[in-house]
Amino acid sequence: MSQMSWHELQTRVRQEVNKRLDLALWRSGLMTGRNGLVLSHAERGKFFFSVQDLPRLAQILNERLPDEVSKIVDEADEICRHRFCLLGYDNLNFGAEIDWHLDPVHGKRAPLKPWFDIDFLDFGQVGDHKVIWELNRHQHLVTLAKAWCLTHERSYVAELISQWYSWREANPYPLGINWGSSLEVAFRSLSWIWVHHLIGECAVPHAEFESDLVHGLAAAGRHIERYLSTYFSPNTHLLGEAVALFFIGSLYPQIGPARRWRDKGRSMLLEESERQVRSDGVYFEQALYYHVYALDFFLHARVLAGKNAVEIPSSFDQTILKMLDFLRALSQAGPPQSFGDDDGGRAFNPRRNRSEYMSDPLAIGAVLFQNADLISAATLTEESIWLLGQRAISLLTANAGTSLTANAGTSNPVSRSFEAAGIYLMADAVNGTQQLMIDAGPQGTGRSGHGHADALSIQLSLKGQPWLVDSGTGCYISRDGARDRFRGTAAHNTLRVDGQDQAIAEGPFAWSCLPAVKAERWIQAKTFN
Repeated sequence: MSQMSWHELQTRVRQEVNKRLDLALWRSGLMTGRNGLVLSHAERGKFFFSVQDLPRLAQILNERLPDEVSKIVDEADEICRHRFCLLGYDNLNFGAEIDWHLDPVHGKRAPLKPWFDIDFLDFGQVGDHKVIWELNRHQHLVTLAKAWCLTHERSYVAELISQWYSWREANPYPLGINWGSSLEVAFRSLSWIWVHHLIGECAVPHAEFESDLVHGLAAAGRHIERYLSTYFSPNTHLLGEAVALFFIGSLYPQIGPARRWRDKGRSMLLEESERQVRSDGVYFEQALYYHVYALDFFLHARVLAGKNAVEIPSSFDQTILKMLDFLRALSQAGPPQSFGDDDGGRAFNPRRNRSEYMSDPLAIGAVLFQNADLISAATLTEESIWLLGQRAISLLTANAGTSLTANAGTSNPVSRSFEAAGIYLMADAVNGTQQLMIDAGPQGTGRSGHGHADALSIQLSLKGQPWLVDSGTGCYISRDGARDRFRGTAAHNTLRVDGQDQAIAEGPFAWSCLPAVKAERWIQAKTFN
């Protein structure tokens, strides 16, 4: 406590008091499902699309991206059977009645007790909390809603609503692991918002669903605001929470604190974009998936701000453009190769968490900023159609259905340096487009929770295919040491001295004895003799 600032001490004490108050309210029967938040009849904000836009968007998707439509419908059919693909695990079965607290991979169930009394990092108590949380982000409900839009098969909406009420009954606030992370509450809130707008023209079988959903969003917003990750995990956690507050506050002004949430979310996004993104546009966690993760959040918020005439300073746009430029540079020889940790999540669709989809933000950025370099590198995606509609079609139709692998080598690659992050790219088009990435930067930020001990590691892509690759992540929580093996030095294309890692792992999300890494010189020229 002596090392805490006065603000941190106040924040932590306030959160601890609120936890006990919430539990006391629940025990006394005063913590209702609506949390005492009264709704008004204020006009809703503007989402990425309107109800009137949905038939046209569905038609465009069926015409332009039929394979994507087939995948959505096939996945929705599996979801109706309560079978899910999560974090690389296929065909996970959560039961005829979905057990929202189950890790089916390891056969463990998190206890139903106050969320702040559950140690979600304790594998023996809950198993792999990431598997539980991935389902409880409810992004699969968005898949069901999209399947209804594309087919008008009402069984998808019926299943969606059934699962939503099943979840509400199984997760009474403040009990259960699914309230244990404000970021997870934020993800779930964003999914509910998508669902609300996607099934807007459906004659919903449950007359109270819309009202219940909005009250659920009000309760989620209350929780997020009270338990921000300001001093727990102040990185993408804060970004996701800020985006959720901004979305709820912008789209649902009928909720009492909506204006405060909107302004707070906006302010947090602007502040964190300056703090969490290095001067060269690389996300400070030194991990590609987290770079794309953050970029997803920024782009979605930026598009929504434009829809609702919310003022955004040019400095925020410049940060996004720098992040897009880095992603485009990584994609010169095909799908960008990952480095650092992989959370497995995406702001739009968790099925697009593989490396071949890491360049998807280029499409949103190309249309949003009308940037010629981004347009030449981007492909038309399902996400860009939902977010930007006809604007995406008009600008990216020529690249519809193509891939970075197919396009590798269609433009002259350029060697690039991103010195603040220590990422150096050597690229040329001799014998096919090729690119060598060298990591000569810091391991991460703070205690480098998502960075790997990979200083001076290299990765090679040739003609759209990876040749020398990063080890990846494997998992975040395990008993067999897999977490440390995957992020250790030996698992990367670099050197060890005396068989030692370059840093010492201190639990699943921290390192000590971090190396000081510095690139002394970078010389860039066409040829060397």
